Amino acid sequence: MITRVRKYTWNDLEWKPYERETMRATASLFPAEYLEIETGWEIDGPVRVTLTWNPAKKHTRVRYKPLRASEFDIDNPLEYPCASCGAQRKDPCVGSDPACSFRVFFVGGGEL
Repeated sequence: MITRVRKYTWNDLEWKPYERETMRATASLFPAEYLEIETGWEIDGPVRVTLTWNPAKKHTRVRYKPLRASEFDIDNPLEYPCASCGAQRKDPCVGSDPACSFRVFFVGGGEL
């Protein structure tokens, strides 16, 4: 079973001044990592997230982009944790389960 890892929370992000009265933060999330904005609002990887926040208007804008090819090779099975044997990202499988040969992983809450 894959263990999701909370990589960031709203307060952990590095906020920088952006346009006018807004702040901006960017985070790269890999498979099995997530960003917790608030209770009930989580963003799962693999994705690059850019948040723009206007504290005066209490308005948040979120943009999603694929991770750069230099950061994440979507075609490499070792980039994903294995749901069958529990091997972490970048580690080879340790189980003898035939599903390990396909490096079974979770995407969007579903199991492939």
